[in-house]
Amino acid sequence: MKSVLIAIALCLFTTAAPAAERPNLILIMVDDIGQDGISCYGGQQQTPNLDKLAKTGVRYETVWCAAIENSAHFSLLTGQYPFRHQYDASQRGLKDLTWTKQTTFARRLRESGYATAVGGHWRLNRLEKQSDALQQHGFDEHCVWTKSDGLLPATKTENRNGYMMINGHPKTGPYNSKKINSFLIDFIRRKRKKPFLIFYPMPLDVSPRTPTPETTPVNNKNAEFAADVTRMDQLLGELIEAVDNSQRASNTLIVFTGGNGMFSSGSSVRQPLMNKRDRGSDWGVRIPLVVRAPFLTSGGRVSKDLIDSTDFYPTFLELAEIDPPKDLKLDGRSFVPSLRGSEDPFEKRSWIFAQVGEFRMVRDWQHILDTQGNFHDLTKDPHQQRDVSPLDKIAPGRRQRLEMILSRFPQSTPAKSAPTPDQTQPAQ
Repeated sequence: MKSVLIAIALCLFTTAAPAAERPNLILIMVDDIGQDGISCYGGQQQTPNLDKLAKTGVRYETVWCAAIENSAHFSLLTGQYPFRHQYDASQRGLKDLTWTKQTTFARRLRESGYATAVGGHWRLNRLEKQSDALQQHGFDEHCVWTKSDGLLPATKTENRNGYMMINGHPKTGPYNSKKINSFLIDFIRRKRKKPFLIFYPMPLDVSPRTPTPETTPVNNKNAEFAADVTRMDQLLGELIEAVDNSQRASNTLIVFTGGNGMFSSGSSVRQPLMNKRDRGSDWGVRIPLVVRAPFLTSGGRVSKDLIDSTDFYPTFLELAEIDPPKDLKLDGRSFVPSLRGSEDPFEKRSWIFAQVGEFRMVRDWQHILDTQGNFHDLTKDPHQQRDVSPLDKIAPGRRQRLEMILSRFPQSTPAKSAPTPDQTQPAQ
């Protein structure tokens, strides 16, 4: 009789216990900001809200994306390198993000039951001609600003008119950072019955700029940059506060990253990467990445694990308990093991890759190699100005391995059977 009562009690307990809720996912991607622009990475401009996020999360030091904004967005949303999704912002005749050819992580998550929203700027479709594009890409709700053909005067980003669309209702006007931030905060407050995804592509030159003695005159590039970073950090702080006040912070992943590496190594003045040397360099594609995930890590860590922008897609699938699609080739690899603090090299990347047109480069934890034969030791030569010493006994083996990885990438439109490098092997 006693055993029967125990069995009944266990059954009741099991029935009453709620299933583990899948985590909420927030991805904030800010264009034109490198690690040098953030104080937790050693930058002079103070970013207190982002610094706090880093203290309670994981700050990554070696993360790559494409050097050109739209290509980076394309790779992040599709989990594919440019040679595979065939979108290259360095070439003329840019293509739209096409839902019949590309499947974003938002669409996968929505199909599995997530509520989804996008806020920020969207330049991957002409929304005045494709009004349903964001719905097709998997976003239930949207509040976005986009450059639209024929609507933009050639003036500063924060002043130029564009195409603002809020849940299908269009109007022309300037980018409104406060309105977009408020829209996403409201989305967080409303979505309490199911897990949600937010994708927040934020341009750095948001408006309005906060005037301070340090940011005058506004035509000073460094002053403008300082004002932009201050405003970005304020918006980030408001969004994080909304998550914390929603009582769902313990089950919400917040990711902050950069959209493209827009800074010049060794320069005291912020400027776009307009020359090939910058775009074809480690500093030209290295971006910040800060992740707060209380359900995976207690935080306070700095990681040297290798990550690139194609890795967000498989990471989100794993966290949402979605099997990787059999009909879609992903180049990325989940970094959930890294967030958990795994020391197993077989669970993590041993190289990362970037592409601008036909130019490609790959690096491991120490060395970098590109398709023009440039090979450098980044620990001794971070500005990539010197040849590797012939006395370095490790370098030849490392170079051979990186050459092998680069050789596996197709140099033009990929054939259907084109192989891709094995991500499972650690560097030797």
